[in-house]
Amino acid sequence: MLRHFFTIIMLVFVISAVGAQGRDDFFSRLGIKPDASKKALKENFFIRMGFNAGGGNLYHNTLFEATNMAALWKAVSFSHDPPKSYEWEDFVQDYDIRNSYFMPRYGLNLYLSSRYFPFFINVEAMSSVASYQKPMLAITFLGFGKDFRPYDRDFFFSLHGGLKYVVRDWGFNGREIYTNSIGNEDARDYIETFYDPKDEINKRSGMLLTTRAGLGHVIGAAERAAIGLEAYYEFDLADETKRQAGARMRNGGINLYFRFDLAHTSF
Repeated sequence: MLRHFFTIIMLVFVISAVGAQGRDDFFSRLGIKPDASKKALKENFFIRMGFNAGGGNLYHNTLFEATNMAALWKAVSFSHDPPKSYEWEDFVQDYDIRNSYFMPRYGLNLYLSSRYFPFFINVEAMSSVASYQKPMLAITFLGFGKDFRPYDRDFFFSLHGGLKYVVRDWGFNGREIYTNSIGNEDARDYIETFYDPKDEINKRSGMLLTTRAGLGHVIGAAERAAIGLEAYYEFDLADETKRQAGARMRNGGINLYFRFDLAHTSF
């Protein structure tokens, strides 16, 4: 998956750059120049592509007792005398079962906004919050916030928040969440060879309240690109009853990004 993902990123980057340059050259050779209103409209709207890499914690808080993880605990308990002496808390401690874990993340996003109105739409194609090997597709359709650039410096600050809809998270399933929650490395490597309850978490979409804050730096005299660091935290708003065992998509972390402008407007 990683090879295919980075191949697509390079193709998007090359096609976007060549296409934009070719469009400008084509109209310039015809002697066609945008009038003032069209130029102003173009300068007032942003379309930015971002490449992101970082990591964060998934706070899924799964009720493992309500999953077939409890069947594994029951099987282990029979090796004790009496079996009832081996309680669930003992099983959790022996296998280091956690309600959250760290996961590296990477992907790209398409950001659309206006210079004067603090409203934006952000489409994300990222790795899953539950497994870096699986993709996630989401859109922030009701977003507010903007970049602040004080003192006319190359640095800028960003504050964003809004409602984010996860269209589908292919990694948000029983196998990834349950096995990645097992801290005992030997047990995890063995259990994931046969433990594959794909249908236990059958709701792989959800609504999140997302918040982001970051620091960026523009690149080049034309200011068509920027690099930066961004911290994020997302609250799961989906009803717990829609997912078995009450698994949550709540997550937070840090993201390093590189963004370039597709509409030829400065940052």
